[in-house]
Amino acid sequence: MDFSTMVLTMYTAVDDSPANDERILGIAVEQSLLAAELGYNPWFTEHHFRGAWHSNPIQFAAYIAPQIGPDRYLGFGVLSIPYYHPVRLVESMNQLDQLTKGRTLYGLGSGFAGLEPLGMGLTAEYHSSGKAAEDALVAMERLWDFKTGDPDLIIDTPVYKGTIRRRVTPAPYRKHHPTVIRTASRDASVVKAAQRGLPAFLGTFGSESPLEDQIRMYRETLLAAQHPQPVIDECLRWCTCDWLAVVVADTEEEAQARAELARAEHLAMRQKYISEHGPLHGPVVHKKANESTPNAYAAGGDMHELIAGTPDMVAKRVQELADLGINHLLVRFLGEWPGETRYISEASMRLFAREVMPRFTSVAPHKHVLDPIN
Repeated sequence: MDFSTMVLTMYTAVDDSPANDERILGIAVEQSLLAAELGYNPWFTEHHFRGAWHSNPIQFAAYIAPQIGPDRYLGFGVLSIPYYHPVRLVESMNQLDQLTKGRTLYGLGSGFAGLEPLGMGLTAEYHSSGKAAEDALVAMERLWDFKTGDPDLIIDTPVYKGTIRRRVTPAPYRKHHPTVIRTASRDASVVKAAQRGLPAFLGTFGSESPLEDQIRMYRETLLAAQHPQPVIDECLRWCTCDWLAVVVADTEEEAQARAELARAEHLAMRQKYISEHGPLHGPVVHKKANESTPNAYAAGGDMHELIAGTPDMVAKRVQELADLGINHLLVRFLGEWPGETRYISEASMRLFAREVMPRFTSVAPHKHVLDPIN
């Protein structure tokens, strides 16, 4: 089983002054290196106009790559693909894939609503419908298919244009494209990811159906699509469950108390941001009333499935995922690294790595779509 963690998870820039940028980037570097040292794959997110940390995750990852061991992957949760010309994004993804010898994991999605699409030249409707991300992904898949000598490839979206006559370089390191993990909160997106032969985020924040149903839906579609076995193996290895709010401590009481402290600090940061800059939008296209509307998100709706407990308690939850056939867990530890509750996040990272991860490192990935869901 593979374990990853999100660097500066849920970070909200309450101090938006340029003088703070160096400090925040330094903290992100520090947490990335610690995560890799402890055995996690460091993951990076993307946002714009929300502080120094989020704006260029591929460039940030290229800086981190030579400083960590060759057995670690670098992940992105997620790249906001409507904000890139497809050629430039495919070039950047392929190049980092080459430089890391194929150890990149590219989560792809729409990005947050609000200021971001406005600043990137997308209409709110085109972005929020999911059509912008779909158009971008179709163009990217065509670019990965394209060979020099093929008929001209025409890119023609409401935002980006292009005529392609030579292949995009460099090529990915090994495969037809780098490892791509598709956001799939909607059931239709789960089906589409399996049809395309792409791993997906399953049962995530704001998902239309429970995790068990989405896993079953995904596997059934993957089987019907009759992909080659290497494609199936990659899909089953890298389909991802994303835990948004985790605290691990020596006792359950301590974990719950620390979770309250970390949650309170983060929500205070959100409220300060909202009072100064307006609503915070979550990442979900079809929003759930108690989770992912702007008001619910501001109130911590994304943390409603808090996991706080001892290593044994948390390991039991990981085992439930393993029994469902999940081979990759992205863990987001509560606690603000730039704030007062960094110690909570760091202690959880260390305790999870020491007491939980070793129980699952030898668990072989489910490699067949017909493996039972226990």
